[in-house]
Amino acid sequence: MMNNESTVKSERYSSRYTRGFLRMLTNEGQVLTDKFVEQFYTSKNYQERLEAIKYLISVTGKYSFPEKILADALKDFCSQVKVYVLKHFNFSGVVDPQIKDCLKDIAQNDEKLQLRTLALERLSELDDKYHYDLFFSTSLLKGSKESSAGLRGLYKLDKEKAYQMAKFRTESSSGNLDIAIAEIFQSEGDINDLAFIKQRLKARNKFNKIELIRIYLKFLGRLEIDTIIRSNILFISEDILATSNRELVQLLIMELHHFVSSYHDYLSKNENLLKYLNKTIDILLEKKYLNNGQNDPFGPI
Repeated sequence: MMNNESTVKSERYSSRYTRGFLRMLTNEGQVLTDKFVEQFYTSKNYQERLEAIKYLISVTGKYSFPEKILADALKDFCSQVKVYVLKHFNFSGVVDPQIKDCLKDIAQNDEKLQLRTLALERLSELDDKYHYDLFFSTSLLKGSKESSAGLRGLYKLDKEKAYQMAKFRTESSSGNLDIAIAEIFQSEGDINDLAFIKQRLKARNKFNKIELIRIYLKFLGRLEIDTIIRSNILFISEDILATSNRELVQLLIMELHHFVSSYHDYLSKNENLLKYLNKTIDILLEKKYLNNGQNDPFGPI
């Protein structure tokens, strides 16, 4: 009996000790958090302000600090501080109107393209119809980074309007905007929109090729039309082979394998198409065609 009582007392002591230790750690953590809040507001050295913001973002949700400090960080005269906040803070749960206003101001007025683009991307995460006009107008800008961020933001608020805007921008798009348009076509488009992705893929040497192929394959998987899938897989493969870039060939093999795995249910009902895809992967895995300059490694598949 005495042994049981001793055990219970020991467990109670251990529990009290653990709770006390955790309270001590929490108090120390809060003290350190308060220290970094003060450091941000008092330091004239941007590196010290950046250090403070890095720490505060890392303990978000663990220790308390005024949300207003993030708005003030977005107004910091040092762009590195603003970039860090825009890249690393999760704005999805933000309710402070000051922070939203800061994001909008940066998106519209900051002199640095990187900051304007990042602010647009963070605003799109808020899913707030208040920013509809900003996304719409930004989608029409010449720069591909800003316009792509604007188009993606518009898509979150109005898929139909974003699809209409994507169609409108196809004649003047490039770079990041090409990717944003392709993503919208993949989700909302029809078979006629494949031509845009096909043309943009052909025009790339290496930049964005694999990202376009990934979207291209998802589009084909959504269509589920055997002849279209077959002809476009052949086009993609020949386009990549024409680059003679072994890295791109390897990445294409990975994407085709992922396509086969992702659409297993559909392909299991279409044995000929599945054989075609597997044969294509087998041919791409052969290394000889890259060395002997064979013009048509596919032949009759």
